[in-house]
Amino acid sequence: MRLALVVLLMAITLSACSTASTTQDTVTPTPRPPAPALEKQTYTVIKGEVVDEIKVSGTVSALKQQELSFAQNGFVKSVSIERNDVITKGIVLAELDLGDLPNQLRQAEVNLTQVQIQYDHAGKQRDLSRQRAQLDLDEAQAALNRLTNPQPSDVARARSTLENAKANLASVIASTANAIDEQQSALNAAQRSLPLIQDAFSQALYDWDGVKDNPNHAMYDRRRAAYVNAQNNLDAGTAAMNTANQNLLAAKANRQPLIDAAQANLDQAQIAYDDLTKNSDPVALASAKRAVARAQLSVQEASQTGDPELEKQLSAAKLQLENLKTAIAAGQLVAPFDGMVAEISTGPGKQVEAYRSVITVINDAQKELLIQNVSSDDASRIGISMAVDIFFARAPAVAVKGTITKLPTKATSSSSTVNSDPAYHVDYQAPADMKVTVGDLASVVITLKRQKDALWLPPQAVRSFEGRRFVVIKDGTHQRRQDVRIGIVSSERVEILEGLKEGDVIVGQ
Repeated sequence: MRLALVVLLMAITLSACSTASTTQDTVTPTPRPPAPALEKQTYTVIKGEVVDEIKVSGTVSALKQQELSFAQNGFVKSVSIERNDVITKGIVLAELDLGDLPNQLRQAEVNLTQVQIQYDHAGKQRDLSRQRAQLDLDEAQAALNRLTNPQPSDVARARSTLENAKANLASVIASTANAIDEQQSALNAAQRSLPLIQDAFSQALYDWDGVKDNPNHAMYDRRRAAYVNAQNNLDAGTAAMNTANQNLLAAKANRQPLIDAAQANLDQAQIAYDDLTKNSDPVALASAKRAVARAQLSVQEASQTGDPELEKQLSAAKLQLENLKTAIAAGQLVAPFDGMVAEISTGPGKQVEAYRSVITVINDAQKELLIQNVSSDDASRIGISMAVDIFFARAPAVAVKGTITKLPTKATSSSSTVNSDPAYHVDYQAPADMKVTVGDLASVVITLKRQKDALWLPPQAVRSFEGRRFVVIKDGTHQRRQDVRIGIVSSERVEILEGLKEGDVIVGQ
């Protein structure tokens, strides 16, 4: 029994070992758990200030600056200045080896002086001849005027007397006619009034005759006074008619004598005027006219151009001198204004090309800021008169206000008078205690638009697809897309105009 149990245990053990061995060969390894998905960053819509601005850098430059170049090729003979030297307008800064040109210039100046002396002498002689001829003409003209024309003052006086006499005659005719009309009107008025006065007198006389013998009559005093008054009116009316009639007769009688006197004055004035303006003796007049004509010919002859040969020599001498001056000027660099030398890129013995800048001069009494490296997108948004904030490297914490005064320009053709200028020019006024020099660097902020209390998100929270702007809103465990309309876009903030509200949680890209 014990032996059977032992055998059974051994069989079970062998069977277990065999099973374990078989199982170990077919077991699949346990897989690793997947790495947890990285959760995308979220952003909350908040309110704040959104600013559309452009940040660029600039360099302080002298407002008055000019690059100088020779107008011809050649080798530099001398440079009389060094960098940072103070210069005065008109001084020669550098010149090319001009060879024999200076000697030729001196000889041309001497030649021009000699020809000019001869030309001036001939001109003076012509002037004297012209003056003599003009004097002869003046004298001949005066003689003719004495025959044909009196003194202008006498003629003017006679003309004035004549005009006054004409005006006086017209006035006398009008005034005497008016006087007759006035007296006739007065007579007519008196003649119309007298019958009425006479009727009133007859009635007063009749009434008076009825009571004059009865002093105790109640109407005695009244009718007596009325009779006396009517009698006075009759006497006055009769006298007025007689006076008007006499005045009318006098006006008619005086009219013609007054007109005759005025006409006589006019005739006398006309005779005096005619005496001053009538022609003189025909023979003497013809002789005087011929003398004037001869004198005019003499003036014309004396006024003719001078010696053609001398004029040709003078023109040739001037042209030669100008050509030499131009040639020498092309080989010299002259200071265009007071200032200082900012840059020199040549020296004695070096070869230079025409119109290639070799010296830069500035006058830093007035400065400006130049901005050159602006992206094409930003360039389209910058305009004249825009305000900027400038932070100079010397004082980076101080904002200096400035204004854009000039935009970049490009020459339109090879013959254009407009020089290419790639820079934006900014005018500014630095504080008195801030020393800014040419070449200083500065950061420039151009604020295009500023919106306060605006809803905004960072740029990485706003997505775009085929022109559509949208965001992904996290709503609990869910996410949904939402179209938005944006406003200002800066490097850090995007203004949300429509589609979101403050506090919305947005899933980033």
